Amino acid sequence: MAAPWAAGAQVRIIGELHGQETVNVLNFATNTQPQDTDFNNMLVALAQAMKACVIETLLPAVTSDWTFRRVEAQLLHPSKTNPVIESGTNDNKGTLSATSVSFQSSLVSIRSLFGGRSGAGRFFLPPPGEAEIALSEMDGPTLVLLAAFLACVAGKFMSDQATEQWRLGVLSRKLAGAQLANFDAGFHEAVGLTPHSTISCIRSRKKGHGN
Repeated sequence: MAAPWAAGAQVRIIGELHGQETVNVLNFATNTQPQDTDFNNMLVALAQAMKACVIETLLPAVTSDWTFRRVEAQLLHPSKTNPVIESGTNDNKGTLSATSVSFQSSLVSIRSLFGGRSGAGRFFLPPPGEAEIALSEMDGPTLVLLAAFLACVAGKFMSDQATEQWRLGVLSRKLAGAQLANFDAGFHEAVGLTPHSTISCIRSRKKGHGN
């Protein structure tokens, strides 16, 4: 797919870690226009596809202290809508060992073909447990598990072989402008997802981090 984009959407993967909400935001676009001009069914499909990746491949790669709560998919362009929600259950927990702190994260970089900072992004996933970390690095088997989640996302939302109608990308709000009026200029389709073995810190998870 390529611009001009018919629509842009935002997906939020929401979970809970040590009583704190964790939120991962991913941006998508499509050049498929529904026949009835209503994107709701396409948003439902987007949320369901991401939920499947979370339950099937992300939960095996994160700490058992993390619980998946829901996926929210919301249209941002050409107009903003209320999000559609695909909920998890209390049984949707990570499967790796426990973690003592809430502010550790697994870092993933997003790459597009657009140069500079506007063409790259990143997001912070829940971390593995302490048994999978040594000297601030996750072990090899855990990195493979994390890569499996990214492969699931890529298979559904990246390249011409993607199974879904949406494409993952990087959204530069600076280039897109006010109210995303120049969405085509600001959205750049992702061509690569890279997991980092080094454990990262996310300060928005304040519990135990100077709050």
